[in-house]
Amino acid sequence: MGRHYFFLDADAFLGDVSKRFEEEEFMHDFKQFLSYVIKHKIKLTPQNRWIPMKHLYVINSLFKNPSELDDVIGDKVYKTREEFCAPRIYFIDLLAGASDCIIADDRDVLAVGPFYNRFLNMDGFNKKRWLVLAWYFHLDWDNWMPEGDFGKTIQEKNLEAVSYLKEISNIKHEVNFKKFTKSYIENLNLKWNAPSQSLNRDLMEWGIERCILEPLSWFGIIRFCHKGKGKFAIRKVKDFYIQPMGKIFLEELVKMGEKIKEGLTKKSNCNNN
Repeated sequence: MGRHYFFLDADAFLGDVSKRFEEEEFMHDFKQFLSYVIKHKIKLTPQNRWIPMKHLYVINSLFKNPSELDDVIGDKVYKTREEFCAPRIYFIDLLAGASDCIIADDRDVLAVGPFYNRFLNMDGFNKKRWLVLAWYFHLDWDNWMPEGDFGKTIQEKNLEAVSYLKEISNIKHEVNFKKFTKSYIENLNLKWNAPSQSLNRDLMEWGIERCILEPLSWFGIIRFCHKGKGKFAIRKVKDFYIQPMGKIFLEELVKMGEKIKEGLTKKSNCNNN
């Protein structure tokens, strides 16, 4: 009888945890994005194949904590002119494609993707897991961060980088931002491919924050601790913490990365024999 109640309690606990993942801010925003673009049959812009701004303002208003899309300087309002300049929405857009929830049809109209219904029928844990894996292994980082070719550069080494994510997943105290980025830059031999190299170290740190740490923060896997505002009144990251439930998803990402590496090694060995 005791064991029976234990399993009932365990099932209830897992159901509650899964529900919490379902209600997280990023998941809420992602589902709002899917619902809106499917309902409104959005046609992408001809030049960059981005979502028109009139739709982005509406999508942003549906989010739990809408971003500030306009800059106000004095009595002037400077509106965001393109999707790329609305990073959270742009990331969700790229992720919707990478996760096969949304596709652009032959007329460049956003439509239901091959995984759309399956995704919506998943529980909260598996939804989040699917999106984390889609980000790391399928999203086009060069589209996400084209500056200095850094998105492409770091994505080409994302399997090598799995070991660093595995390392931080076991850290229970704060992770120093500078030390983390240093290990990435030096051990992966990262470069900033741009004519001017005067700020290349700072730019690579920013690239690692944008490509690795910011998505992890949006997923609720890590939490940033910022310094006071520095140059240009920009807050800089000092440290970050692995969130209590974030470790689970880092471990899932690492497990998948190791599985892919193992498969590539076996394939290489077969080709050499």
